[in-house]
Amino acid sequence: MRYFWQQAHWLTERFPEAKLCDVEGLVKLVDRAGIEANDWSLTPGRYVGVAPEEVDEDFDFEETLREIHVELEDLNVEAIRLAATIKNNFEELGI
Repeated sequence: MRYFWQQAHWLTERFPEAKLCDVEGLVKLVDRAGIEANDWSLTPGRYVGVAPEEVDEDFDFEETLREIHVELEDLNVEAIRLAATIKNNFEELGI
């Protein structure tokens, strides 16, 4: 359900009047003259351009970095524990 809500929100945000319109980086309405001016090329990049970068104002870089650091520390501790277990297993096997 959440997926469909997100998709509907994405569409209504870009097409608020529920009509096809130019959206930079996504779609551009072009007539034959416009296509002819582009050497009859239908390559989307010639028409739509590049979408502006979306900035997430709520993104907290420092908090995310802290969370990644904590997770990395936990993973390192687990890796050391697993390496010791593997070493013990090899020693028991006489390898």
